[in-house]
Amino acid sequence: MKIYIATDLEGVTGVYSFSQTREQDTPANLDARRYLMLDIAAVAQGLKDCGATEIYVLDGHGRGCNFLADHMVPGVRYITGYPRPRPFPLLDKTFAAVILLGYHAMNGVADGVLHHTQSSKAEAKYWYDGVERGEIFQHAVIAGCYDLPVILVTGDEAACREAKATLGDAVPTVAVKKGLSREAAVLIGLEETRRMLAAGARQAMAALPKLKPYKPALPLKMRVRRIFPEKATVENPYYVDREEVVEDPLTQMF
Repeated sequence: MKIYIATDLEGVTGVYSFSQTREQDTPANLDARRYLMLDIAAVAQGLKDCGATEIYVLDGHGRGCNFLADHMVPGVRYITGYPRPRPFPLLDKTFAAVILLGYHAMNGVADGVLHHTQSSKAEAKYWYDGVERGEIFQHAVIAGCYDLPVILVTGDEAACREAKATLGDAVPTVAVKKGLSREAAVLIGLEETRRMLAAGARQAMAALPKLKPYKPALPLKMRVRRIFPEKATVENPYYVDREEVVEDPLTQMF
């Protein structure tokens, strides 16, 4: 059985500050990437415990380059680097399911740790058919294009709440921290979250037969508003406000 894990960095164990996610190769960033690798390893172990035979993991934060080779574990294949031919390289209908690991809440969620949608530096907001959505929705729709269910979402409590509001209460989630504000959180230690994540992966495998792909009716009416934190006006290039019709989520979701 093949499982595809899409990752982000803001929602992993121990991450609560943009200083850990925006600048590459600083001590804080290297720590965050190590935590990411430990979260991946824990989920992969839970999947393998339940019969997963092939596990592919996508480096989904920024422009990639977040994986650490000395923390890669056997039985997992790690996809990283740019450019990429499509949002989730190698994903196809030979996989059984998709997992969203280390995700965060959409822009503007008060208790969402490092909340944003797409760009963490721009105050970007996305609406689909008039409903504001975040990356959990966007990536679940992409999985649905391949008729694959999302069977697990991990992140902070706000991201897990968003996942259930979007995908339904049946989708398993693992909250590895609780947000107090955008850059403040109640954290849980690495040893404890490793156990939680492995257990969550086992729960996800048990739930897989009952979970359905997320497939909203197409086309979708999308509106995007993007305002950078500084020098943003309607007249300058930092400001974007556009509408379009999404016929193909694999090329138009963001």
